[in-house]
Amino acid sequence: MTPLRAQLAPSRGESEPDGNIGPLHREDLEELLDLLRATVELESRCDFADREGGPPRNREVFLAHFGELDASLLAWDERVERVRAAPGALWESLARGAAARGLVEPPFSVGPLVDRLAVMTVERSRRGQLGVPHALSIERFRDNVGGRPFVSLYMEGQRVASLPQGPEADARAATLTAESLIQACFDDAQHSEEALEIDDARDALLDLKAHLLGLLAEHAAADSFTASANCPICQPAPVSDS
Repeated sequence: MTPLRAQLAPSRGESEPDGNIGPLHREDLEELLDLLRATVELESRCDFADREGGPPRNREVFLAHFGELDASLLAWDERVERVRAAPGALWESLARGAAARGLVEPPFSVGPLVDRLAVMTVERSRRGQLGVPHALSIERFRDNVGGRPFVSLYMEGQRVASLPQGPEADARAATLTAESLIQACFDDAQHSEEALEIDDARDALLDLKAHLLGLLAEHAAADSFTASANCPICQPAPVSDS
């Protein structure tokens, strides 16, 4: 949506004799209501289509007419940010947990390992499965790197560790230890506050989403909009004689 055309044509704010706004200004407000409903449906921050780097004119106009929505819209933006921040907090928690468990480079590929564990934990949180024990599927492959034999561990096609291959018994013990450490790191994450926050933040967003969409639809269905003394379009600044 382009910025309100009323910003370029103040006459769009002319009121009707009954105190309601004229059809052109009403069209502007209906467009903003539609835009906000779309951003809420997409679970994005509120968008008032204000000019980048300019004053929040459209927001000012909208809230002059629908000021009772201000608290809900601010809460919506906060909950959107909460949902967006939760996976990053989980990733950082997993990185700290991996370091505490001794999962360092080498032999582990810490970045890919944490990524895989984080993605799986996010999915399990959203499905309400954090309390259900889950054994990781870790595959072993023999590799040759720089002429030296290695046993590489893979999760869902991603290499997460490469262990130097020594005597058979030692190599097997090292592999089992590495797999056990990875599983322990994953299990720790399932009980972390950061993992629980993924689902909690999403639930809070969805609760407000239904409520806010209802409020926006209710306003959009109104037969008329009353002129507001706080609206710069309804009450344009006087023109100077100088």
